[in-house]
Amino acid sequence: MADQPQDDRTISAFLGRLKESGESAFNSLSAQLLEHPAFLAALKRALEAKGQVDRTVSGALDLANLPSKNDVERILEALESVAAQLARQQRSLAALEQAVARLETRLAAGPRE
Repeated sequence: MADQPQDDRTISAFLGRLKESGESAFNSLSAQLLEHPAFLAALKRALEAKGQVDRTVSGALDLANLPSKNDVERILEALESVAAQLARQQRSLAALEQAVARLETRLAAGPRE
């Protein structure tokens, strides 16, 4: 069992080399693909098709009177803004309540002479 730390280091080193070679191969393949005109043209068509699908789905949701992903995101942003404003107002209200409590304590203690 004394070899366990050495085995762990060997496995870690092997996995590190494997990861580096995988990254290198991926980067090389990516560079080759991005230089190939047919790939770029296919990628452009795919992005245009995705945009068309997104517009079609958004239109269908609108016709069905259902919110789209963008609608939901805008609603969530508005809710986050309202929640932040409410938190600020709650902190202000808590500070005012503390001030009122201090004043009530002073008034209950009577006049200072």
